[in-house]
Amino acid sequence: MRRHYSIRLTVNSRLIEEIVIDPHYEGKHSKAVNDELILHLVRSHLDDGVFQPIAVGAEGHEYFSSEPLYFEGKPYRLVWLLPPTGNSLGVVNCFRRSYGKGKNHFPR
Repeated sequence: MRRHYSIRLTVNSRLIEEIVIDPHYEGKHSKAVNDELILHLVRSHLDDGVFQPIAVGAEGHEYFSSEPLYFEGKPYRLVWLLPPTGNSLGVVNCFRRSYGKGKNHFPR
């Protein structure tokens, strides 16, 4: 079941007052990720930002992928969306990333 949290931030010039977190991440990533971490990443990395969507769904939802987002020196990918109207932000997935030899490397 999706979880709803009150928040106040601005993303893509839109006032966001609610975050909806999908439990998808719990299937494979619950040892490294929890709702509190997701809320921290959203607050510290998305607030006051302007982002380009990677896709737009049939109903007008804009999908985004933000990485690397660092927390305690560890990189994460956050997959999120903005609905076409309203003041919510949805978190689709969040997981740890590893960047090393033979993989995409993102400097801090």
